Amino acid sequence: MEFLLNTWTKERLQAFHEGQMVDGYLYFGAHAFGEETTFSVWAPDIEGIDVVCVNPETEDTSTYPLEQHPHDASIWGVSIPENLEGQLYEYALRTPRGEVLWKSDPYARQSEKRPFTKSIVSGPEEYAWPLEVLKRKQTINDKHLERAMAIYEVHIGTWRRKENGEFYTYREIADQLIPYVIEMGFTHIQILPITEHPLDESWGYQTTGYFSPTGRYGTAEDLKYFVTSCTEHGLGLFLDWVPGHFCVDQHGLANFNGQLLYEEAREERRMNPDWGTLNFDINKGEVVSFILSSAHYWLEEFKFDGYRMDALVNLLFIPNIKERPHNAEGANFLRKLTASLKLHYPEKLLIAEDAWHYPKVTHPVESGGVGFDYKWNFGWMHDTLEYMKTPPAERSKAHGKMNFSMVYQYEERYQVIFSHDTVADGRKSLLNKLPGTREERFLQLRLLFGFWMAHPGKKLLFMGQEFGHFEEWEFQPELDWASLEDPQHKGIADFMKELLAFYRSEKAFFELDDERDGFMWLDADNHEQSVATFIRRGFLPEDECLVLCNFSEHHYESFHVGAPRKGSYEEIFSTNSAKFGGTAADLQQAAKTLDVPCDNQDYSLKLDLPPFTMSIWKKRKDGSDLL
Repeated sequence: MEFLLNTWTKERLQAFHEGQMVDGYLYFGAHAFGEETTFSVWAPDIEGIDVVCVNPETEDTSTYPLEQHPHDASIWGVSIPENLEGQLYEYALRTPRGEVLWKSDPYARQSEKRPFTKSIVSGPEEYAWPLEVLKRKQTINDKHLERAMAIYEVHIGTWRRKENGEFYTYREIADQLIPYVIEMGFTHIQILPITEHPLDESWGYQTTGYFSPTGRYGTAEDLKYFVTSCTEHGLGLFLDWVPGHFCVDQHGLANFNGQLLYEEAREERRMNPDWGTLNFDINKGEVVSFILSSAHYWLEEFKFDGYRMDALVNLLFIPNIKERPHNAEGANFLRKLTASLKLHYPEKLLIAEDAWHYPKVTHPVESGGVGFDYKWNFGWMHDTLEYMKTPPAERSKAHGKMNFSMVYQYEERYQVIFSHDTVADGRKSLLNKLPGTREERFLQLRLLFGFWMAHPGKKLLFMGQEFGHFEEWEFQPELDWASLEDPQHKGIADFMKELLAFYRSEKAFFELDDERDGFMWLDADNHEQSVATFIRRGFLPEDECLVLCNFSEHHYESFHVGAPRKGSYEEIFSTNSAKFGGTAADLQQAAKTLDVPCDNQDYSLKLDLPPFTMSIWKKRKDGSDLL
């Protein structure tokens, strides 16, 4: 009883019930320290609850009844005069109907590896974070709006596997993944959810352990090693995290006390038929405290550099209604969540999955926004891929899909993405979506990546696409690394390295991503030739670049394009280079502007534009522009 009174003070109880608690993991769950282990759980309206512990070495079982807090019958706890670190445990809840429910601990910080479901008693924090890592964490996202950002999205369990098919641990994968990501030229890693989940096929999105790193890949200490290594190598690390819904498995949160507790009270909003998950009851203070605490936990305990938050459509729009009206409750919850995280961790980045047409997702809460830093541009992704899947001879009819994104580009801060959603569940890989012969597909894949890089917005690419993975992504085997022995796949990998190096070096492609001055169409409507031409700019005039994208199968030997300034321009990048498998032996030499207006510019250039090619030109700095 003394444990409950000391732990659950009046102030903490009030914060928990009112949805203001952000560190519930310090008080709920199992905590072993010295010669004592404590358990605490929120379980209203039950007859009683025991914690049943199993020694994994001897398989001896011990049962300890929990007591109710004297001032709050919904909080149960017990202090045991023994250190039970490493023991397995679960709660046995007795309902008024005489049922006994066996449940994992909602606040468990360690869990058994599936198919087993017990929680594991955790001891005190022992990992020693290097001081330099902690310092760098404070600045790794500095000035992110005007810096290059190329994110490599990874599912840890299928990036690589051991020869016997087993998973690598977080520690083991770090020593392979981080050097690879650096060599390729990405600036960040984003990992699919590693919160504990029972089903591999859910990819981690159907969570049962909101405070527990999945045991598939090792221990919490292994995960902290992975985070540390990313920071030491200058890589940002984002965690994919699910704030709105949870897994239906009966050992988890579903019907936790024999009735609706964590799940949405309204039946019509409760279930997600497409995903088979339950929506949280975000009108219940205790549930809000649970979600807030989970959000704070991963940033506080594991030092991630931010979140990509999944499935926001079920919070910003009322679920299970075809018309999808705005959901004021969900939007206000998200504002509370983002504001809380920004208050405590202003240096972290918050990235929203696509939120359809909901306004001001990336605007500050104080100005009526939802409070995210970036939003995935699913609209650009879907439109661009629909355009690229169209046979080249028919693309003139679909030209609006390629250029439509710039109509809304500056309403939000976007990341342009080719995510896991694009290449799974029967959708085919990027390479396999494209029409034409094998050679034409590889040409068009380089063109697609070039357009992705040149379009305003920070970049994200799902693993395997960087070398032209032919098959769509599945959740069991590792990526098809053997395909890199094929010259064309190797050419895509070499191309991606050079493309990302070019992206990081040319400020016009990232400094003004979210400013109208950073982009200007030269000709957005050339549907007859299936060509798009535009300008990208950085802070300085000399960083300005001309971009020409030929989405057709035709070779335009003297393509006429406007130029903003008089002088000589040189081609600085081409997706058609022979070293990647293209037809051009080398970059084209300088081309001098003509005093002929074009594309609303005073000057113009006549350039060679091969089929399925992105070509980038820049005004020369060597004085030849004065000729």
